[in-house]
Amino acid sequence: MRKTSIVAAAFVLLILSGSVFAQDEWEGRDILEVSLYGGYAIPSGGISSWTTGQYFGESVERKAKNGFDLGLDIGYYLTPRVNLGINFIYTQFDADVPTGIVIPESLDKHRHRLYNPNLYLKYAFEGESNFVPYLKVSAGVDNPKFSTWVQDQNDMTRKFRELSYDPALAFGAAAGLFYYTADFSGIFVEGGYHMGLTKDVKATYQGEEYTFGEDVGVIWINVGIKLIVGSGS
Repeated sequence: MRKTSIVAAAFVLLILSGSVFAQDEWEGRDILEVSLYGGYAIPSGGISSWTTGQYFGESVERKAKNGFDLGLDIGYYLTPRVNLGINFIYTQFDADVPTGIVIPESLDKHRHRLYNPNLYLKYAFEGESNFVPYLKVSAGVDNPKFSTWVQDQNDMTRKFRELSYDPALAFGAAAGLFYYTADFSGIFVEGGYHMGLTKDVKATYQGEEYTFGEDVGVIWINVGIKLIVGSGS
């Protein structure tokens, strides 16, 4: 499935769901949340030992190392406790530099990257306190762009290139704690796990096809700010 069709389907689903619930009257109630966040991203599973291609019969290691992520959430309150929304998360990892390979280019500029749009559902344990714990689940697509060992068909040399792979189904779960600093805003901390089913996705460079070979796993710890838009705000 092409990237554009997957992302378009996600937007259509969100619009349809929003049009249904928009018929309810929400006078004096929270309507939207907008959150910005970022933090520490730890590679997990196959990408923490990722290899790419062969060099004189030996696998070339290009494992992902600790990095960071940035995210934006926009959600609609179905009830005072339940929020349905869409988000986009960008994750960047440092890429391990392999030993024993003579390469004419600098690898310091190469990074592994994930582009991840999702739909999410959040349940908040609202009470009398300014502290609000919550649980969050998400489903979307991962679009990996990883530094890959490729062959240049023009001069038949081998080199690393950041290749964009096909999208794959992704999902995640998180738990967080939000604190009201004002009636319609606050800060939060969130930790969770993200997984992308990327093992069989492919990329093409100069007519040659490359298979990603591993599922993506990411453990993240984020901090952020949230603004709540209500009919009474």
